[in-house]
Amino acid sequence: MRSQTWSIGLGGLLLSLALALPARANQLLFWRLDASQNRLEFKTQGAIAPQAQLIFNPQRIVIDLPGAALPAQRSPIRGSAGIREIRVGQPEAGVTRIVVEIAPGYTVDPSLLRVEGLDATTWQVRLQPALRFAGGGSPPPPRSPSLPPPQQSPFPPPRSPQVGRQVIVIDPGHGGPDPGAIGIGGIREKDVVFDISQQVAAILRDSGLDVRLTRTADIDLDLEPRVQMAEQARADLFVSIHANAISLDRPEVNGLETYFYASQAGERLARTIHQSILSGVSIRDRGVRQARFYVIRRTSMPAVLVETGFVTGSEDARNLANPNHRRKMAEAIARGILQYVRQN
Repeated sequence: MRSQTWSIGLGGLLLSLALALPARANQLLFWRLDASQNRLEFKTQGAIAPQAQLIFNPQRIVIDLPGAALPAQRSPIRGSAGIREIRVGQPEAGVTRIVVEIAPGYTVDPSLLRVEGLDATTWQVRLQPALRFAGGGSPPPPRSPSLPPPQQSPFPPPRSPQVGRQVIVIDPGHGGPDPGAIGIGGIREKDVVFDISQQVAAILRDSGLDVRLTRTADIDLDLEPRVQMAEQARADLFVSIHANAISLDRPEVNGLETYFYASQAGERLARTIHQSILSGVSIRDRGVRQARFYVIRRTSMPAVLVETGFVTGSEDARNLANPNHRRKMAEAIARGILQYVRQN
């Protein structure tokens, strides 16, 4: 095992681990935690595409670096307020994994979690905006970086909506290592729906609504946290955006489907959005349907799930790969939401 170089500064409280690596296959060159900013930084020898996900019980952020090797197993570094520790390992050949374990008493708001690329080899994760102290009041000042506050609720406290503004939660399906459906030409559901969802959110915000995205980066998020985000935001509406799929041997299957669970309000929302899409986008109509999808069944507000087309369909896959079509789809979904808000 190579020697470890630790640096602890009292001002910035910078904990770092530097590795001297030979120049060969892509490797993790260094990783460090700037505890004054709660910012994780890491750099690889060659270009990478990190894949992040938020996992519960215990709560931790997992960042996989496909194609990056770890020369030797390293000891964990102790974290700061809100972070118990950060460790790095190699769960399988060719994949290095960084695990940020959240301290008891803290939670992570996944909508504020971002993995940002400064360039193709240098990345940072700003943890501070996403960390929430769930113990009530202000978190106690830690006596040491490893001293966590007492265990509390596993979810962030509710954020009160602004008075007089409807709160809309837009839920881009899948993300991170979960690509969702993969269709013709390798088109991935997670990419399509993330682009559409971001555009829907921007349009609704421009119209004066308070909009929350369940994920704002390419991270994996379980179904329960998506529901909890909507409940704790006291959302007025929940719209989950997906893309459909069937066997690649069935390219003739194309079209729009919109789902609700049981409530009359949910059905009205589904039909309003569905009709808005049909009016603004060239797509086959496969109808409004009732289903027991978790995210629309477990939410208390009117909730729908929009299947924006089949990534395995010859027509839909071509359209969903087209940025102009995705823009029209986003505009149509947003128009439907705005129409429902005005009428209800």
